[in-house]
Amino acid sequence: MIGGGPGGYVAALRAAQLGAKTAIVEKDRMGGTCLVRGCIPTKALLQSSELYTMAKDGAAFGLVADNVGFDWAAAQKRKSSVVDQLVKGVEGLLKAGSVTSYRGSARLAGKGVVDVGGDQLHGKDIIIATGSAVARIPLPGADLTIDSDQILELKEAPRRLAVIGGGVVGMEFAAMFAALGSKVTVLEMLPQVLAMVDADLVTAYSKHLASLGAEIHTNSKVSEVVKQNGSLLVRFSTGGEGGAVDADQVLLAVGRVPYTQGLEAEKAGVKLERGRVVVDDHLHTTADGVWAIGDVIGGIMLAHVASYEGVCAVENIAGHANRVPDYHAAPNCVYTDPEIAHVGLGEKEAREKGIAVKIGRFPFAAAGRALTLGQTEGFVKVVADAGSGQLLGAHIIGPRATDLIAEATLAVQNGLTLEQIDLTIHAHPTLPESLMEAALAAQGRAIHIANRKSSLPTPAASGETSPQGGEVNTPTANMQNRGEKMSAPVKSSSRPPTPSAINPKVLELTKNNREFLLGMHRQMQLIRRFEERAQEQYTKAKIGGYCHLNIGEEATVVGGILALKANDWIFTSYREHGHAIARGVDPKAVMAELFGKETGTSHGRGGSMHLVDYGRRFMGGYGIVGGHLPLAVGGAWAVKYRKQKDVIFCMFGDGATNIGAFHESLNMAKVFELPVVWFCVNNRYGMGTPVEKASAVADIYKKACAYDMESIQIDGMNLREVLLRTSEIVEKTRKDSVPRFIESLCYRFRGHSVVDPDKYRSAEDKEKYRKADPIVAFEHELEESGLADEEYFKNVRQEVDAEVRDVIEFADASPDPNPSDLYKYTYAGQWDNRPELRAERV
Repeated sequence: MIGGGPGGYVAALRAAQLGAKTAIVEKDRMGGTCLVRGCIPTKALLQSSELYTMAKDGAAFGLVADNVGFDWAAAQKRKSSVVDQLVKGVEGLLKAGSVTSYRGSARLAGKGVVDVGGDQLHGKDIIIATGSAVARIPLPGADLTIDSDQILELKEAPRRLAVIGGGVVGMEFAAMFAALGSKVTVLEMLPQVLAMVDADLVTAYSKHLASLGAEIHTNSKVSEVVKQNGSLLVRFSTGGEGGAVDADQVLLAVGRVPYTQGLEAEKAGVKLERGRVVVDDHLHTTADGVWAIGDVIGGIMLAHVASYEGVCAVENIAGHANRVPDYHAAPNCVYTDPEIAHVGLGEKEAREKGIAVKIGRFPFAAAGRALTLGQTEGFVKVVADAGSGQLLGAHIIGPRATDLIAEATLAVQNGLTLEQIDLTIHAHPTLPESLMEAALAAQGRAIHIANRKSSLPTPAASGETSPQGGEVNTPTANMQNRGEKMSAPVKSSSRPPTPSAINPKVLELTKNNREFLLGMHRQMQLIRRFEERAQEQYTKAKIGGYCHLNIGEEATVVGGILALKANDWIFTSYREHGHAIARGVDPKAVMAELFGKETGTSHGRGGSMHLVDYGRRFMGGYGIVGGHLPLAVGGAWAVKYRKQKDVIFCMFGDGATNIGAFHESLNMAKVFELPVVWFCVNNRYGMGTPVEKASAVADIYKKACAYDMESIQIDGMNLREVLLRTSEIVEKTRKDSVPRFIESLCYRFRGHSVVDPDKYRSAEDKEKYRKADPIVAFEHELEESGLADEEYFKNVRQEVDAEVRDVIEFADASPDPNPSDLYKYTYAGQWDNRPELRAERV
């Protein structure tokens, strides 16, 4: 390990646990920037400033203390003591783990060789974890400023502090010194300080900082720092108008940059890009046997992310696992007072992605524990998918926000819903209750605050939100009465905004349901156009292997998938392009997989019949007819064993009902009462054979009766019927964990696959079902109800066509898989193809 920070030393300890002979090189003190000059020392000083503030306000708690003062030197001494203790702790852990430590600067001196001051270390694998350094900018007078390392060593708190840069580092120091009585001025070039934080939290914090006498200037560009009359003068401009601020110290906090100085990485074949080490999905660099983690790869520059990457890299090296880092639930913390923490998507980010959301807020002023602490500033805000209720993000400003974010992180990482959060018993009185209350508020069911407005799903475009409770519905250009212009398509979304519960009322053809209904229409159009263009690309030899299309089955696909919640699991057959898109899988990744590209859902290894997205619990298509049915039984067994309320949704064709695995799977599911819904997509032909010629029982749903299983037959060409009836069955199974069966009667408009000449079906038969086209039928319903018109449909088709063109361009431009990575995603562990190990395996 080159670097002893949170990434390096954690990776070293994990490697030692896995039995590797491990060495770590650190040129400074063990623990790296975070422990020595970053996370830990700043938080120690922030704690001192927080206690000082509490002591000044102690009278309200019965604390009598006159002339409360602050001893900066004592605070610095305590900070150093905390750092020393933790450094010794890390050194002790490394020693106990039999990790050999080296002090000095390291450079890559050849394949598997690291030079440390003339001594050479040899290893099969090397991990670069050199972290980052303070960023400097070409600012006149920059030599008069101090950086985040130097400010920690000040002998006294400055009376006036100017902070250039309103990021996390700048705002944490601004908070600390403002609390200690310094006159603080923050100058930020962007429109908002803490640019990565939800705007509502930033607004709340900016008000708090202003109450301490601090000033924040956004959209401001600093031109120079000069000495003047014994102090420093910072000149800046805002909106073309000049300004200046006097300061005793000027903190330059404009970020950090990857640190590779002296490493000689490029000489060793390690590619650098704008200073960062380039790695692949598994954290491997361009040099054989060299890996990189943490700030040096230029991703999310956080200590806990570096530690996580360290474990991933080591487990990949050891073959213990095949780890691809997943960052979607990486929490961010800002140690201001009050604290700020967030994880997942923000409200604005979700809306920009075209996701309809529910918003819930709960103020700490209504939390009993916050009142007892005397810390009632701030609130918890949750962002959830309007349809499934899945928690997409959580944003907290208030007491112990950086601790509270852990529960939300666990929820986002595991795709939990608002309902799962609020049904979890939270201890009282505690601060974590506030997350539960925010989840309730998003559903319009808040207990300890008034529910201002209904939190029914709103469009992804815009909408006001109440300071408490759920999101406020506001009219949009799409919500028109009959006779008004209806040409604006519903905003693109990989998954339509879905009500939290499907019932006849939400499927009525009314204005209140227009957003939801048009979202489903667009989804069907997207799948139809995607499949049509996929067939074109197949004829151009862009797609290899087999390719089976969902054209004509859109109502069955969309209605069936939308009946599920985010935590349900889907197993399906090889005709699954539309299933994946309906589940929310990026169409670009789907098309790229069809093209056999590295950016595909299966990295180009699966092709048309083997799409997968574990994050969306889409367990993939399977090429063997009915081969996935036993797997669905296994998944259902796992769900029941874990006492979860998930449902396994298994989709298959009519042909699969004539094989042994079908009967074995239904039998076992019933015997053990497993939560699986069997969904037969009966498009009336098994390859080229009509159902009635291949099965003794043409009404396939009756086959489930042999296993004493509730079964129904539905019109798979009617979108609303499919969604309603499927939802009813799914929710029954969720409630009682009993398997059930659905047969959806539909019709594929193309042959079994794109190479099928389709001569076994008569022209009359095809024309009959063409007249029942599910998309056209649904458009008639929408038009008759005044919810859309032909101009609207035309615009949707144009929009979808443009989207699919982009999808194809993306797939075409994506890289092919590297032949040397043939086994990369085949085995659970990292496949090492070195000759000596290959011989050993043989």
